[in-house]
Amino acid sequence: MSKKPIERLYGFPFVLIMLLLLAKYVDLFLVPYWLMAGVIIWGIAPFFWEEIRERSKRNS
Repeated sequence: MSKKPIERLYGFPFVLIMLLLLAKYVDLFLVPYWLMAGVIIWGIAPFFWEEIRERSKRNS
């Protein structure tokens, strides 16, 4: 069974957030706050999108 594109998005932002946090706290390179905020928002968006879709399906 293949994964939906929205399910593939769940893992990538998590990995990216973990790598950015590691780089930030180990001081590998400068991670700007706007980049970290953007990645976190990108990681949260699929969860909200899926919940909105499920809620609209249940109400129909």
